[in-house]
Parts: sequence; structure tokens; C-alpha cells
Amino acid sequence: MNWPSWINTQDHIGSQYPYYSTYKEQPSFNLNFNEIMKTIPKGDIELDLQSVIEILMRSYIIGDKTLIKPIKRTPWLAEYNAGLNEWNYFDVPPHGNKMLDSKEAAITLKKIVYEETLNFIGNYKRVGILLSGGMDSRILAGVLRETQINKDFNGEVIVYNWGTTDSRDVWYAKQIADKYNWDYKYFPLNPDVLKETFHLVQKVGAEIIPYNLHAMNAVAQDPDSDIILAGSYGDTLGRAEYNGIPLKNVPPIVFGNANKLGLLKEELIQDHYTQMKTDSMNYRNTIDQHRREEYQYRETEYQRNHSRRYLTTAMSIIAMEKPLFQLFTSPKAVEYLWGLDLSIRSDVLYESILPLLPGDISEIPWARTGKVFGRNDKKVIVDTGKSASHEYGKWLRTDLKGFIDKELDLNSLSGLGIFNERSLEKIYKLWPKAETSSVNKLDATISWLTAFTIFIKKNNLNSAVEYEKVLKDRINSIIIPSKIEGYQILRNKIRK
Repeated sequence: MNWPSWINTQDHIGSQYPYYSTYKEQPSFNLNFNEIMKTIPKGDIELDLQSVIEILMRSYIIGDKTLIKPIKRTPWLAEYNAGLNEWNYFDVPPHGNKMLDSKEAAITLKKIVYEETLNFIGNYKRVGILLSGGMDSRILAGVLRETQINKDFNGEVIVYNWGTTDSRDVWYAKQIADKYNWDYKYFPLNPDVLKETFHLVQKVGAEIIPYNLHAMNAVAQDPDSDIILAGSYGDTLGRAEYNGIPLKNVPPIVFGNANKLGLLKEELIQDHYTQMKTDSMNYRNTIDQHRREEYQYRETEYQRNHSRRYLTTAMSIIAMEKPLFQLFTSPKAVEYLWGLDLSIRSDVLYESILPLLPGDISEIPWARTGKVFGRNDKKVIVDTGKSASHEYGKWLRTDLKGFIDKELDLNSLSGLGIFNERSLEKIYKLWPKAETSSVNKLDATISWLTAFTIFIKKNNLNSAVEYEKVLKDRINSIIIPSKIEGYQILRNKIRK
């Protein structure tokens, strides 16, 4: 069956999800998409057009699909039963609205994640952690240090950190490593590292934006750790925040307009829109047996789709080489956090748990603001470090412009019969005119289309359907690029 032996966290809402093929009766599993591709006869390889829509809409694929129809991702909260050749599903943790004092909640949560950390470590002796200047990985670091102080863990810890040298993520992670007397390895982010991600992303089926891989390959290849711990789920679970949006305000997984840039032909969108909505919500009242409010259903759907297909897919680059586990994701941790009222699942929970961690690391500022977390004193002098750990937008439009011009083949994309060619040409011309260092929607789109071009050429892919251009496509190719150009001009002025 080839199931990775270390993946025993299928009942966690954040695990790793190997690829498998539906081509053979008994599936074979692998975290490396390319290995599963080798098992499928070339004549049976077919591009999944719905997945293309979803990536351009959401930057990830919904459900269990991939860009290739016979290949799937392991389902969320499911374990494969080889004897019955079927998936057995675990319970989706229930939600509640329990009111607690934030300090009491923090003490309980710390006990839970302490136990969770020890369960992940097991018998491993060299533990690596992904540490930034944010709060989630800081909680992980503090809890891990406490396991050493209490002599529950007697092994070594190595801190992995990436970014530009002038970023707070780098500065603050190094401070924490020094406080705890841990080994520290820094991996710079630069245009060369960024360029490598366009090829690395092929190992996860080109299903995410390349730059989200950061320096993960360097961590994967480093020989000084046996296991990796991460805290990527902290914001979503501990603070009920998804992409910076409070949980009660998050939109549905499938947007009302699934083709905001007008890059795809309208008939393609109409053919798949209903199925996308169905796929995004298909755990409701089936696998998920709990009654929930709408925003709570959405949280389960963001975890199943956004966290699983966006966060953990990127982390698979590391998990291909060594075990990787996510703090906060065990059934006990999730049931506790989801059982709390949203007024507790907020900054106040972190403000209460950080002082409980050893080494006064709560006094090290937050990379996002340069201020101690929870303090908004305007008189505080903020350091000169940058809140962003990279300049991907700038590097894509300058240093990598020649590479993208070479690899992004508009003719190959148009040949699939699904793209609105005129919109594609106009938006590609507009893309490099942005002047900010950060990434925008066009940077993400052009990056993925470049990786997608590499993917379709490598696998000799084409579409089985040719969609006709309709009036809406012509309108999109006129109106949307004009709006984007106006937005770019305004954004460039504001950011200068």
C-alpha cells in the first residue's frame, strides 16, 4: 500500500495527505505527486478543468481532486481500510460557545499542546521547528522549551528560519533561539530561491502558488533534524482568523464570481460552478454529523480546503523527506478550541498564554507590528525591521521577468481551449507595471500560470473540450483589464 509509516495523524484536522491514483483497484500512496504520475498510462492522463478554475479563484484546489483526474489527495479526517478498500472517516470535532476567563482558557490550552508536542516527538531526539517572528510558532517554541526544562524531552532542538536579513521574522526568531540556547539555521530568501520554487512545486502537482514554498526545500534537505514541528494552524484555530479575516466574516469557499480576472471562458465556469459549490460543502450532514451555525460550517470547510490544500500542500515539500507535524491540530486541541466562544478565540487568548512561556519571550515584539503582542502604546519606538520577510512581488517582476517570459507560454495555454486569450494577453502586459515589493493578485496568478505551463508541457497535457467565446468573454477582456490598470496606478501612488 506504501502508506508513509510516520503519518499516524489521520484523525487530526491538520495532517499530511498523500496522493494516490484511482487507476488501480488498490491505491498506492506517495507525498510526491510525480511518483504517482509514473503509475498512470499516458493515455489515461487527463487534465481536470475544474481544478484549474479553483486554483485561479482560490490559489488551491477544493476537495480531493488534483490537476490530473485519476490522481486524488487523501480525504480529510479519513483513514484507508486496505481490507475493505474504502475510507473510514473520523468525527469532525463539534463547535460550542463556552465562556471562560481567558487566563483559565490559556492554562488549559497550554497543557493540551504540551501533551500534543510530546506525542509528536515520540522517540525522536533531534527536533527541528519552523520559527518566525509570529505568535503561533512562538507558542510552539515556548512549549517545546518547557518540555526540555521539565526533562520530558532530553533531545536537541534546531530552529529553522527564513527571510531577508532585514526582516523582523529573522531578527525575532534568532532572539528566541538565543534565549533558549538552541541551534539556529537561517535560510535567505532571494530571487534564486524563488526561481527554484517553480520547479519544486511540480512535486506537489503544481497545485499552489510557487512562492508559498519559501525555503522549505532547504529545511527538507538539512541533515541535522529527524522531525519537524510547525505552528501554521495557530491563527485559524487559536485566534479564529483566516487570511487576516475574522471567522464570522469569511466568505464561502466558492466566490459568487469565480472568474474575477476574466481569464477563463465563461462557459467553462458555468459548466463547473454548481459542482464546485457542492464539493466545497459536501461534508455537511454526511461525514459531519454535528449541527452548526453557518460560520461554524464554514470553519470546517476552510480547514478541509484552505488549510489542507494550501498550508499543508506547501509543507509536503518538507514531509517528503522527514516527518512533519502541526501544533494545535490534534482532536483534543481542536475540540477544546472549537468549543470556546469566539470572544475567547481571539487575541486575548494569545495575550494570556504568551506570559506562561519560559524565557520572557512574550516581551519580544510581534513581527507584524514591531510591538509587544497585545500592546498598542503609540509611544513605543518601533524598530527598523521590515514586517515582510521577502520581496516576492518585486523579484518576480524584475529579477525573474526573463525567466517568466521564457516559461509562460501563452500559446500553450490558449491551446487548451479554456482561456480567454485576449484577457490573458492584456493582464500579462499589465502585470509588471506594479511597483510594490509585496505580491498582489496578478503576481500570484502569473506565478501559477508559469508553473502550470511547465506542468502541462512536462506531462504533455491538453483539454478534451474546446470552449467557445461568448459575449461575456469579450466584455471581460475590455472591462476587467481597465479596472486592474486603474487599481495598479492608485496602489503604486499610495505605496510610494
